[in-house]
Amino acid sequence: RGMVSALYDRIDGNEQFAADVAHEIKNPLASLRSAVGSLRMVKKEEHRVRLLDVIEHDVRRLDRLVSDISNASRLDSELVKEEEQRFNLLEMVQNLAQYLGEDAGKKGIEFIIDLPQNPIEIHGLEARLAQVFVNLITNAVSFCEDGDAIRVWARRRENRVLVVVEDTGPGIPDEALTKIFKRFYSQRPETDFGNNSGLGLAISKQIVEAHGGVIWAENIRPTEADITSEPLGARFVVGLPI
Repeated sequence: RGMVSALYDRIDGNEQFAADVAHEIKNPLASLRSAVGSLRMVKKEEHRVRLLDVIEHDVRRLDRLVSDISNASRLDSELVKEEEQRFNLLEMVQNLAQYLGEDAGKKGIEFIIDLPQNPIEIHGLEARLAQVFVNLITNAVSFCEDGDAIRVWARRRENRVLVVVEDTGPGIPDEALTKIFKRFYSQRPETDFGNNSGLGLAISKQIVEAHGGVIWAENIRPTEADITSEPLGARFVVGLPI
């Protein structure tokens, strides 16, 4: 009975995923169809160039979307098949942070790494967890501007380790806090529209939970006593068992 129930849940999940995929692909396809149709009629070269830019953007968006969908659809089986190993989580986070911190520095963002001296080893899939922290750090960089700061820090708490990525960017809209880990949800400025599939955080959540961990997002506020105060930035926390 349990196996049948799990199978039905998986079928329902696949159907929902297929429906979500179809919905997401229709948007850039509709934009492409409109741009191609307009391209046949425009006479001025400047209008043609603008439409070609739209077409190129939509093609890149579709390519990114299909790649992320492919990765997401294979993730369940790959998480089961790949062999877990014991590794130093802090060393992995340190290497990633140093590398990605260079991109932050180019944007004028201060990048702070605050990790304990003693190694913290966990049992898991190092490459998959690296994917989680790459996503969290690159997201923080994309939301920050010149003069902002990003801090990556970790602390051991009894039988688990917390790795935190926080920034001084615009924070997360309150209505988005419960949605940002859903598939295809994206809360980005208009200038960045179409540059993300909205699957990154959903995939990160899936990887963390497959390791028996938790991931959540919150706003950094001047005082927790006043939840209506303007956020000073965003904080993403990953908790993993040791």
